[in-house]
Amino acid sequence: MKLPGQAWCLVAGVLALAPVGYRVATWRAPKAPAVDAGMAQAGEVLFKHNWTPKDPLSPNGDGLGPVFNATSCEVCHKQGGTGGGGSLDNNVTMYSLRSLTGSEKPREGVIHSDARPLKFRETLQQVHPELPATSKPKLAELVALPGSRTPPLRTPRGVRISQLNPPALFGAKQIDEMPERVIIANERRQQVKYGLRPAGKEEVPVGRVLRLPDGRLGRFGWKAQTPSLFDFVQAACANELGLGNPGQSQPKPLGSPGYQAPGLDLTTEQCRELTAFVASLPQPVERLPEDSARREQALGGKMVFNNLGCAECHTPNLGEAEGIYSDLLLHHMGQPLEGSGGYYEVLVPVPNLPEAEARSTPQPGEWRTPPLWGVADSAPYLHDGRAATLEEAIKLHGGQGAASAQRFANASKAEQQQLVAFLQTLRAP
Repeated sequence: MKLPGQAWCLVAGVLALAPVGYRVATWRAPKAPAVDAGMAQAGEVLFKHNWTPKDPLSPNGDGLGPVFNATSCEVCHKQGGTGGGGSLDNNVTMYSLRSLTGSEKPREGVIHSDARPLKFRETLQQVHPELPATSKPKLAELVALPGSRTPPLRTPRGVRISQLNPPALFGAKQIDEMPERVIIANERRQQVKYGLRPAGKEEVPVGRVLRLPDGRLGRFGWKAQTPSLFDFVQAACANELGLGNPGQSQPKPLGSPGYQAPGLDLTTEQCRELTAFVASLPQPVERLPEDSARREQALGGKMVFNNLGCAECHTPNLGEAEGIYSDLLLHHMGQPLEGSGGYYEVLVPVPNLPEAEARSTPQPGEWRTPPLWGVADSAPYLHDGRAATLEEAIKLHGGQGAASAQRFANASKAEQQQLVAFLQTLRAP
């Protein structure tokens, strides 16, 4: 049987690229140095510290706030131990504004839930006058939760209000030290497997890397908008605690954009100490049950996980990160899961890159595949915690995850139970 010319080119491309992609993905990187114990210990003190306005640990700045979401890092990162994820009460409310006429640049940011003094309190109404004057809406007011009778808030055209749930930080060092080529090779592997299709809205699991304005690859955050753990720590300190630092200025209150802090709240050294502590958090583990029947059920669930296509995006191993269950790529997850994910506007094209790669802003429906290591101890699930259980999280997958979700729905009850039993073995350290 003769193949048309284009088909032969495709076959040749697959054969040519597959070995290269495999070699790049499995190429061993030099072993990274261990975290400095003294730095990590100092960072743990800062991580657990209960910050206050005019805090003695930030003598050059204004301390906590004036707008903030929590008074310490540990308040939001505690499930499964210090450094874990947060509960639904710790959700952060995000907004994005898109001009209907194109006369203004898009904006996005955070509605901070608290302020000191209270005159700086932010509300949805400061984003758009048609929205209510509330600082911390419940998730049920923004999205249709399973079983909820609360009608979601109607937002004006061009306005999007969504929430993000604090992610677990375990194993962050492995993600931070992963060579970019490993993540890029996985992107290429997915493209080759699905006929060299570029990442897009098609319902095939082809993800994409996010190139930031400085050319670095994004790897942290729900939308992969942060390139390193150090940057992630600085951004979180500034935006969640109002602690300005050399890498990230603290947010100005929406109602008082002219506010000027007296100075920086954190030094570079303090940020490095915090980063060292987060990097010292151990990698999550896979714990099989001791009971033989439950153990067999979990092992069977691992096979179901692969058979349903979950491993297409939740890649079991990525470089040196064994058991990460993520490709760290952006995937379209469908309209119901759309939301904002950036502290600040990042709509800046990356120079000297093809147009397909130069989009430095994730689309509303794009989300980085969250690592599943430790997932058993990180409920609620999905980017805003709308899924209370693992079963709900699987069923709510749309877009490029819709096919796997449908296979799960069509699977037998025994297979569904096996899959959940396997996920329950992925524990916090």
